[in-house]
Amino acid sequence: MEKIYMEEPKKKNKSMFNFSVVLSFAVAIFAVFSLVAVGFNKTSYAAPVIEDNFTFHIMKKGADNRAVNVSGRDAANTQRFLIPLYYSDANYTNPIFCIEKNASVQDGAQYNKSETINDYGLLYILNNSFVNGKSLVPDSNKYVEAWATQVAIWVYMFETQPGVPIHAITADEMEAIKNASVFTVVDSSNPGDADDLNMGKSVFDNYIRPLIDKAKSATSLKQITVTKADGDIDKTSDGKFYQTTKITVMGNPSSDLVNYNIELSGIDGAFAVDVDGNTLKNENISAGQEFYVRIPVDKVGEAVQTLNINVTGHFNTLTGNVYTSGNYQKVVSVYGGIEDVSNGISIEIVGAPDTGMNSAQTIYFIGLIVLLCGVGIIYANAKPVEVKQ
Repeated sequence: MEKIYMEEPKKKNKSMFNFSVVLSFAVAIFAVFSLVAVGFNKTSYAAPVIEDNFTFHIMKKGADNRAVNVSGRDAANTQRFLIPLYYSDANYTNPIFCIEKNASVQDGAQYNKSETINDYGLLYILNNSFVNGKSLVPDSNKYVEAWATQVAIWVYMFETQPGVPIHAITADEMEAIKNASVFTVVDSSNPGDADDLNMGKSVFDNYIRPLIDKAKSATSLKQITVTKADGDIDKTSDGKFYQTTKITVMGNPSSDLVNYNIELSGIDGAFAVDVDGNTLKNENISAGQEFYVRIPVDKVGEAVQTLNINVTGHFNTLTGNVYTSGNYQKVVSVYGGIEDVSNGISIEIVGAPDTGMNSAQTIYFIGLIVLLCGVGIIYANAKPVEVKQ
């Protein structure tokens, strides 16, 4: 009789199962989380440039071609903080945002793609704001969203890089930012739908501050987890394979996981099947699809083997870049892409010979003993009784 057991490297727990009688072994799992870039949703009309370079445009309107700004002010109109509107196209459809508050700008300047954004907090803000077409301020409009996004970026840079002059915000400016509740498009002959939009409360305290606080703790916002259900391994009905318990793949954020690939190694012939037993192709398996791994019976020997189940998840994501133009203010942009994140589990399988009897041998042996006992009884009963004289 042959036995097999599975061992988790960390816990060193072992259990055995009998191939001929009861097929069971303990399964040990471990999840390896990857440190990766922040998770994103799909891009929208508000996602800025994807080109390697562009011409910087300051939004201008009116007969005198004045620059357009969004003014956030308090209800008493005693404090005011203005945000200029910048675009990467002459039609003012592709907004861009600056990361250096106290640097100069130049209308018509040529900007080129520079370094990739590696600041998870900044990426988090870009992902959860007007840069990615999301609403940061409920029941507002695109001008308020632009104001809130730019403020979030500048305050985040100011607070995470204190003492850097190019990111400095004065106490009066910070006070005006915190008290802003009414928004107006200024210096424009066509103010649009943001003219005196009264939000009735501080946009910074209610929406921007929470976003910045979350951004500061953002270190790894895209993860994939592979888990294997507890329970015993089962033999398939045709007796050709041993099948693991159900394996589940989960993405975080789950809404961004599009699909995943499976890579099996360590034991020849191992393959994945869906919950109905249909063989799965190992690429582009739909998010939410659970699966099992089957191992051919004849591939399990006496030597230690490790079954590796590695999963690579494909997430919707945005990649961020900094764009520069000489000594002018740096701007940031994001664009759609796919982020690959891997994780997996490993299972050690050991087959060992068993000198014990299997069930058939046991039944045969017991039957033989019973038969011999029966013969003995019959013989004893049939033997003449000696009578002493």
